[in-house]
Amino acid sequence: MAIDLSIENFSSMIDNVIAGICFFEYEGGELTPIFVNEGFFRMLGYTRIQGMKYLEMIELCIIPEDIPTFKQAIEDVLKDDGVVDVEFRTVTASGGLRWLHVRGNLYAREGKKYTIVTIIEDVSERKIVEEELQRQAERLHILSEAEGEKILDYNAKTDVMIIRSSDEYGMAKDEIHGRYMEKFQTQTIYHEDVAYYKAVMDSLLKSPKHDTIEFRINRFDEDYTWYQANLTSLLGAEGYVTRIVGRMININDRKMKEMELLLRAEKDALTGIYNQGAAEQLIRNSIEEGSDGSLSALMIIDLDNFKEANDLLGHANGDQLLEKTAGILQEMFKGGDIIGRIGGDEFIVYMRNLSTISDADEMAGNIVKNVKYDLDFEGQPIHVTCSVGVAIYPYHGDTFEALFEKADRAVYTVKANGKDGYRVYHAASTTVYHANRKVGYDMSKTLDYERNIEDQVMQLLFEDRVLESALKSAIELMTAKYQFHRGYICGNDSLPISRTIQFTVKSYATGKETDEHYELKRVVNEILYASFPGVTMIHDYDLTAEEMHDYFRAEGIKSMLYYPLTSKGEFQGAIVFENHEDVQMELSKSEMEEIRSLFRLMEANILQIGLMDRLQNFVAQIAIFDNMDSFVYVVNPDTYEISFINKKVVIDSPDVKIGDTCYRALQNRDTPCENCILRNLDKNDPHSRCTEELFNYSLRSWTRCSASWLECREENGLAMINSFDISEYFMG
Repeated sequence: MAIDLSIENFSSMIDNVIAGICFFEYEGGELTPIFVNEGFFRMLGYTRIQGMKYLEMIELCIIPEDIPTFKQAIEDVLKDDGVVDVEFRTVTASGGLRWLHVRGNLYAREGKKYTIVTIIEDVSERKIVEEELQRQAERLHILSEAEGEKILDYNAKTDVMIIRSSDEYGMAKDEIHGRYMEKFQTQTIYHEDVAYYKAVMDSLLKSPKHDTIEFRINRFDEDYTWYQANLTSLLGAEGYVTRIVGRMININDRKMKEMELLLRAEKDALTGIYNQGAAEQLIRNSIEEGSDGSLSALMIIDLDNFKEANDLLGHANGDQLLEKTAGILQEMFKGGDIIGRIGGDEFIVYMRNLSTISDADEMAGNIVKNVKYDLDFEGQPIHVTCSVGVAIYPYHGDTFEALFEKADRAVYTVKANGKDGYRVYHAASTTVYHANRKVGYDMSKTLDYERNIEDQVMQLLFEDRVLESALKSAIELMTAKYQFHRGYICGNDSLPISRTIQFTVKSYATGKETDEHYELKRVVNEILYASFPGVTMIHDYDLTAEEMHDYFRAEGIKSMLYYPLTSKGEFQGAIVFENHEDVQMELSKSEMEEIRSLFRLMEANILQIGLMDRLQNFVAQIAIFDNMDSFVYVVNPDTYEISFINKKVVIDSPDVKIGDTCYRALQNRDTPCENCILRNLDKNDPHSRCTEELFNYSLRSWTRCSASWLECREENGLAMINSFDISEYFMG
């Protein structure tokens, strides 16, 4: 029988095709449907009216990540180079997501009007299969690296654990454990390691991550073997962890050697944890093995007021405190961490394989919370707390000595600020370093700037006794905060720093500093100083000197923030920040004031002005001054230069800066006051003190000022002026 191929029947056949067949007109950037078969609407669950609206605003119905692919496909079709294939995700009438495969080509062109014909198929099931194959390939890749060892493959959906190993003839054999986590089998795992192993598995099931654990497996009644398991949890298509895979390595020989250390009396006799020598050696071993880039933390825990408690209550009670503290630390840390006692009242912990720096931060806070004792001595309470200092591997060092030194400095800072707390060494710069490696140097997405950046820079300068290290961290922090591309400090040979301290965002790295580059940079800075003696923002279109034009062009600089370092009117160097390519600097007035204050603070450290040359001796005093509810100024009475102001001055007198003269800042004078309160201090009497009532122009109020020596010296002494606002009483 002949088949009727009339137009009506042909149209009916097209409408009943399972795939979508669509004709579009494209003109002036607009895509308009001119024919759509019924199969397309059935495929996505739309009525014809709904479906036509869908096609008219197609870009709003495509997943944003796939829109660039969709637009590129249209551009390719218009080139008329043949059939174009594209796949993207779109929304169905029920709100679900479907993968569409579109084949299209150019059907006709009239002037700037194009006719495009497309065939559209739903390929969601194929994409799901491909994604599952990809996940299986990832698992196989992980497993293939573990050839010849025990392989672990746990399926969270079925709760089945498969342990694969090879027998003595190289033949594979599988151990299959059903209902593995539901009825957790502990017979094969050594009883002391069961809770630790279970906790790690539970953690891996919560989110995709890597972890390394060490545990023992029983072979016979009393015999066991040490294994190290490197585990990885994987997300399934459902959005949660569906698989844990990894490998088990026999580490029994290494663990036996470690146990030999313990058998040679390397456990602390009182507390049962590692003594100083054993703890130090084990930490060194762990650092040597930690070259894979994983994070670790070294913590020093120092008991506060322990000596007082020990002297008053007796050594027996003091020993109980130490035993109790060791017990708390053993309960808090997992089996793979190292815990030791390194002094009379000092403990050390090395926390391995951290996911983030915040893990160490949180654990240090928990130590401070848990190690608290209130003891009674003849009716008087004795409070024993602890101070914790933390250093992060590898950011603060890759040797035991470097990490211990940084953690010890952090403890010192906690002690100087009232004890009973913890401090991560260089917390601000550490956050920057870690964020750099997490998000490709886009600091704006990760850093929390609620804390005043001046406080952070001051903390860096307080904590690091190595000036260059502190300045490098400050430059890095400012580069991240204000989204500059490069920052550096360049100085002449008289500065107490190397010739250039630099930090460059990865995208704009210029390579190693050469002598030729340094000399050019120094010459350009001297030219800048001659033209711009103060804080200046310079754009490439502002330049007049030919040398500067050449330098900006060679370095790709579009704009520069420049601050000269001067001593007694002579140029010593400069602090510089740059933006490159086509990004000009845009800073608000408040940001410029903030940066100007930071420049002054850094200059004071670089040139060793006033209080900064004796910074470490005044850490505790400065912390106290900052929290006083009065206006505190530290002044050099010989030069009248302000070396320090506390936070209350910063908040209420934002125009007063370190380096200003006190008569200019407080009295609005061009010369020292005739009856200067500082002149009444006796340099031969360190307890000398005087009080006057003065009008403070920066505060616009009457104040009662008390002047006293902070440090009494024949030359370059330091005096403190402590002022209280008495306007209300004075006017009364």
